[in-house]
This record gives sequence, C-alpha cells and structure tokens, in this order.
Amino acid sequence: MSAPYVAQMENVTVLYRGIAALDNVSLNIQAETITGLIGPNGAGKTTLLKAFVGLVKPDAGKVRVFGHPPGKAHNLIGYVPQLIKVESNFPVQVREVVMMGRYGLIGSGRFPGLDDREAVDEAMARVNIGELANKRFGALSGGEKQKTLIARALSSRPRLLLLDEPTTGVDSPSQDIFYQLLHELKKDLGMTILLVSHDIGVITSHADDLICINQKVYSHGAPGDAVGKGLIGEAYGCEAEILLHGHSAPHRVVGVHSHRERHDG
Repeated sequence: MSAPYVAQMENVTVLYRGIAALDNVSLNIQAETITGLIGPNGAGKTTLLKAFVGLVKPDAGKVRVFGHPPGKAHNLIGYVPQLIKVESNFPVQVREVVMMGRYGLIGSGRFPGLDDREAVDEAMARVNIGELANKRFGALSGGEKQKTLIARALSSRPRLLLLDEPTTGVDSPSQDIFYQLLHELKKDLGMTILLVSHDIGVITSHADDLICINQKVYSHGAPGDAVGKGLIGEAYGCEAEILLHGHSAPHRVVGVHSHRERHDG
C-alpha cells in the first residue's frame, strides 16, 4: 500500500459467523474525490465503512487510512452512520449533538474549550443549521437530523468523510441541497468523501468514482463504465433498470442478469 491514496483496502475479508460480509476486497480512495458505494442489501457496504473507521476488524487483509491503521487515524475521519430514531422529547439539543463530534479531541474528563465551541459553530454554519442550535434533536425533520449528524462529523475538522445512506427518508429538495454541500466540502475544504447510496441514478451523476460491491468488488472506476459494461446488474444479480441523471435528458439503462444468492453483511 502506498500514497497518494487517502484510504485503501488490500485483500480484506470480514466474516460474520463464518459468512463473508467482505470477500477479498481491494480498493483505493483518491484524495479530494466523491466516491459512491453501491450494492444490493446485505452486500457489505456498511461493513466496509466500519472497517475504515476501525469499528470492524478484518479477518484477513489490510486497511489503511492516510497510511495508518484506522485506529491511528480516527481524528482525520468523520463518520455519519445510518439515521437513528430518537424520541421527539429526548432532552438533547442540536448543539450538544454536534459537540459530540469533538469528544475524541477533548479527551476524557475535560470540558469543551473555545476552539471546540468555534469548531461546532463552524460546522453548523457549514450545513446551515445555526438557527437550530437550541432545538431538540428528536423534534427535527429527517433532513434537519441528517444535517445535524453531518455537522457532528465535520466538527472534528476531518479530511475524510464517510456517510452511510445519508439521504434515506430525505425529500428531493433536501437531497439536492445535500449533494450541493458535498461538492462544496470537496471544493472549499479539499475533503475526500465516500458515501453509501441506494439511489444509483442520482449517485452516478454526483460521484467522481463509483464502487459496486456484493461481498466482492464488481466495479471500481468512473460511474459510466460500471453502467455501460453491465457490472452493476451483475453485482445485483437480477434485472437492473437504472434511471440515470446527467447533463442530457434522463434515460434508463436496462440489463438482465441471472439471480444469485446473497448473504447479509
């Protein structure tokens, strides 16, 4: 494994009760790119993100982030997991949720300082939720909750941002704003972004690179290559009908493939 890649996997296998969630996966994430990660349910997408964060340890292979094992690079990584359900009356405010992203830097037994408060304000301003600072997190809309979780990840000022299904339950206007934010983070902050998405048609129009997995890597490269060569349908193991969005009129790509058995992961 060598630079200039931000994040790398080399022959990584992760087993759950003897079943492979990831099977001999090798890939490289280039700096200052938006990389989409797609695949059917149970393909190992969340496991892959967690391996980069250090929440999952591979049974074989190597994972490196900025040239180091994930545990030694955690302050350089911002992670937004799938949206969690929170009771509307749960007494935690938006500012407190965003501050949670600073805990790893603050350290045990210490209180937030001026730099921490400034980082939180900066992160909330970046995603335009400053006016929500004192609202209960549980009372927010789906789009507002997702912005809050992104601000939490940004508050540590990471260089790599990992997002797991960030637009689930978010309406179309909010999705447009979300992807605009990703492009701003890449352009303004030089951030590298890896996100899991179930919306293939949308992610292909925003990603610089596209990784399609189903335990193994089926495609890793320009989004158009995966679609044009039928690799997405091969990974999904069934008929694939994809509505693509781009500079020209939206169009469908249809490919028929035989069904293959999948394991959860």
